[in-house]
Amino acid sequence: HRNCGDGTILLPYDTLAFMMQKNNLSVISLLADMGNGEVKDSETDLKKVNGKDSPLSQPGRIIHWDAEWHWDATYSNFSHQALGGHLVLLGLKNARQIWEESPYKVLNWARKQKAITGICHMQYLNDKIQNELNCCIPIDYPVEAAMGTIDFVAEDVYGVHSPNNGTYNSEAAINAYYKLLNCGFRIGLAAGTDYPCNNNEPLGTLLTYVKVKNKLTYRKWIEGIKKGKTVVSRNAHNEFMELKLNGKYEPGDDLKIKKPSSVSIEAVWTAAIPLTGRIALVSNGKIIATGEGTASPGAPLTLKISHPFEQSGWVCARRMDEKGRHTHTAPVFVTVNNKPVRASADDARYFMQWIDNILKNIMPGGSWSRYFTSGPKLVRERYLAAWERYRQIMEEAEANSTNTIF
Repeated sequence: HRNCGDGTILLPYDTLAFMMQKNNLSVISLLADMGNGEVKDSETDLKKVNGKDSPLSQPGRIIHWDAEWHWDATYSNFSHQALGGHLVLLGLKNARQIWEESPYKVLNWARKQKAITGICHMQYLNDKIQNELNCCIPIDYPVEAAMGTIDFVAEDVYGVHSPNNGTYNSEAAINAYYKLLNCGFRIGLAAGTDYPCNNNEPLGTLLTYVKVKNKLTYRKWIEGIKKGKTVVSRNAHNEFMELKLNGKYEPGDDLKIKKPSSVSIEAVWTAAIPLTGRIALVSNGKIIATGEGTASPGAPLTLKISHPFEQSGWVCARRMDEKGRHTHTAPVFVTVNNKPVRASADDARYFMQWIDNILKNIMPGGSWSRYFTSGPKLVRERYLAAWERYRQIMEEAEANSTNTIF
């Protein structure tokens, strides 16, 4: 953003390409505020969303205007508040301030423009059913995933603790992502710096690597996010994680096998500076192998295993150290006998409980009822439809568990 509300700098347009140099960024998505207008000069910024790269772009530096929608649930200084969370809308042809109580209406509006849609600020989660609200918590993320209206989720602020004490929980963000994958949703993974809402960390301190074919364009970059062809870094360009299954299947790919069998998994951690840590391979939300060591220029660290797949599942790779997670790949999917991923009945049940909690709180007289004054019946029906989707997934996952032969 050019700004993050009162007390933060209003970034001049002509500094953007220069700011990309610090972390050698090829693309930035500059988000205009189509929500409550907290970002100053939002009306001017919204007019710059036109589906084209900004004239401020330079060779090798794509600058593109898109938008974020948010009516923060706890910001009473604005005329409206919304419960659902913050939306990032990429590839828009136009944007304007829109007030809606429910984010799905904005998601549908954006998808009519062929936009790539996501929910951000996942690090505001805290690994439990959420009753406490704050500015940005993505309350509706499991609902929109179930209803097929989001293409990706994103984290965008540092931290390893609870948002209730002023820092953020990046591990809760990735745990929520694992739960979505375990329910069979092929949601993309992204990260961004959220400048300047991040204590002025340089652009790209958190970033998204996207694999594209041939010449890079903004559209190819955001389509890659949708297709899951990403690796996210919380350490800028200082490191990268490569993941391959059976020697060729990479993040976003689907390795299809006709019957249960073992799959070769290889992760290669490369670094631009000497770094010490450990690689972890994660399948269906559980760590299946780790390898510790140092990666340095020209000397990567490799972890390779063979892992059995009785049923459809997924694999990610991550790099950790004592400070937490630094790089994380999107998943490679393994489809066994054309069956969907149904890796955890407990995760589907968790999302049912999550939606039950929303329904309880938005009932007349409930603590969140004030967020839905127009058409609450339709809103409840939509939550119930998502709940039913998770119930079906739970039952299918339970059947999978019963039928598994070890």
